[in-house]
Amino acid sequence: MRRWLAGLGLALLLAAGIWLRLTYVHYFPLVPDEIGGPPASPPVLAAFGDDPPVLTIADWQGRRAPLLRAAFAKNVYGPMPPPLPGRVEKRVSLHDNERLVEVEGEQLRQLTIGFGEAGERGQVNVVLAMPPQGTPVRALIVMQNFCGNDAAVNWRFKAVVSFAAPPKFCKGPMGFAAHIILGRYINGPPLRRLTGRGYAVAMVYAADLVPDDARTAPAGLRKLYGPDATPGGALAAWAWLYSELGEVLTREPQLAGTPVVAWGHSRNGKAALLAGAIYPNIAGVIAHQSGRGGAALTRGTVGETVAQITGEYPYWFTPKYATFAGREAAIPVDQHQLLALAAPKPVLLGSGDRDRWGDPSGSFRALQGAWPIYRLYGVPPLTQTKLAKPDLTGPLASFMRPGTHGVTTADWETFLAFLDIHFPPPKA
Repeated sequence: MRRWLAGLGLALLLAAGIWLRLTYVHYFPLVPDEIGGPPASPPVLAAFGDDPPVLTIADWQGRRAPLLRAAFAKNVYGPMPPPLPGRVEKRVSLHDNERLVEVEGEQLRQLTIGFGEAGERGQVNVVLAMPPQGTPVRALIVMQNFCGNDAAVNWRFKAVVSFAAPPKFCKGPMGFAAHIILGRYINGPPLRRLTGRGYAVAMVYAADLVPDDARTAPAGLRKLYGPDATPGGALAAWAWLYSELGEVLTREPQLAGTPVVAWGHSRNGKAALLAGAIYPNIAGVIAHQSGRGGAALTRGTVGETVAQITGEYPYWFTPKYATFAGREAAIPVDQHQLLALAAPKPVLLGSGDRDRWGDPSGSFRALQGAWPIYRLYGVPPLTQTKLAKPDLTGPLASFMRPGTHGVTTADWETFLAFLDIHFPPPKA
């Protein structure tokens, strides 16, 4: 009887495995490794409206880049928040070597940062992890997360709190399932590896500033922008937050003069790219699986559409972006021009070979379309021809690893390899 039950259990497990595999292949079809689709348009050096072709860096910086930033504000993201004084209002030490395993050896603290004269325009809590004392700091990686800072440090500290309540799925069985489906590092990074390599890491729950919620985001945006300004979309606010945190944190004595890298996955990848395009103090960008509204071309025909993303998340964008649904060819700007605005900063794009929704090919074609501006700065030609064979040595790079939407150990291997090349330890 026991053998029969064991055999039945094995058969059921095998059947479940086959069913899951067939479901996986059906709902997450494999993305071809070869680059497909037309090149990004319009060519980034060509005439743009009444503006003549770009021939020099001076043409780009003095004429074209301001026009493109204005066009993205008008047609995609809305205006950026106004400059606001930001400062550290409170510091809490999080040193606890007995309970902390994953980040043992780091200097950990929580900083409350307020914006406006008395924090009246918004507050966020930031968990800052510093390398061990005596380790030169290569860069400060600013990261926005989905489930709050307490999830990013595996709920090990009672003092780590967020002003906004994270979604209910972040804890319990659903949180465990999220790790299985979306990868080990979906909530937070491998801090010990990062700080051990000389990177400082600042983690923030961007919903503290502007919630990722259609009902409550407008109030957060009005508060941030002020009563006399027209708010942009939430992505503009989150991009602004990357830059502002970089400004505030690099005033800390241990981080003075440290380059700031904006890291983001999915919607946070969209905001990280926008931050790199708009703000000079962002020295590099890692945008992982940023999809439509991020690195993927708006005119792309694969994956999420403008109608779908603006129907689900209208508050991410300026209302005009939704008017291009079904007529994407009419949009005046596309995402290769956004990537070009980051030149000559290092920018890494990531994707998964089962994440067709995020359009990996469209993202790579955007990267190819941005390269002529990087060429003006003396960057060598792109040598990559396949999505799964990245060349991380250049400042514009893209990779595609096996799997779906999420953040995995393999992703961080590539992120760190790219960072180590482009952000070497400071010279003594």
